[in-house]
Amino acid sequence: MKTQPAALASEKDPATAQNKAGISDGIALEVPATLPFEGFTYLKKEWVDQEDNIESVTFGMALGHLNSPVNWENTQTFIMMPEWGTAPLRRSWVVRIPTHFEGAERYLFHYFFQIRYSNGDEKVSDNFTQLVMPKTLEYIDHSGSCVHIRMHWSLGNWSYPQDTELEVDGIDWGSEFSVSHAAYRSGDRLYEHGRLVAVKKIEMPRVFRAQIWAPRGEEINYCFNMLSVDHDGNLQQKWDNNGGENFKMTI
Repeated sequence: MKTQPAALASEKDPATAQNKAGISDGIALEVPATLPFEGFTYLKKEWVDQEDNIESVTFGMALGHLNSPVNWENTQTFIMMPEWGTAPLRRSWVVRIPTHFEGAERYLFHYFFQIRYSNGDEKVSDNFTQLVMPKTLEYIDHSGSCVHIRMHWSLGNWSYPQDTELEVDGIDWGSEFSVSHAAYRSGDRLYEHGRLVAVKKIEMPRVFRAQIWAPRGEEINYCFNMLSVDHDGNLQQKWDNNGGENFKMTI
């Protein structure tokens, strides 16, 4: 989202405004503040046809607070994609759920399936509810070479992989060289050099931590991608995938 800084709104001379902002075009990039590790989790939901003549299956979902009835007025619906060649036919949809719901880090994920038949009939499945909750994990760097550590992970059997960057103890979330800026400053040499200097000041061994969110009871497959910065400021990477077996845990 691009906005003009409030301090520049009253400047009538564009050159003066640009000089005050330290920018070239009078426009600043506004980066919204985030909660630690705020973002999204992706999970694959499936339906397997148990009857003939099913034309389509719609996935419906709504989020809600703990100990509160579901409000289906906020339902989101998606037509599930057939996975042609499977027998019986399997249909799936990758759902994006937030890490926080209206500020709460634990919330309820309600969903149902609506089945439409080729003759026009319809029926709706039972409602299902899952508790979405965070899980904290850590990686201890004894080598002292890691500047970034990313968790490469997926719910289930690698159905939809995603990455979460760990933060090292000693660097505050949202500070200048925090990984909260990595999404849009990755590869920026000034940022990477500053982060390298900040990380090197932290005593050994260094503990990197992250939080991920998923429905309770889900199995998570994961491994780690470690990045270091060489003397020329270039990123070098290596993987820790448990000797090719990857790691597993359950939320």
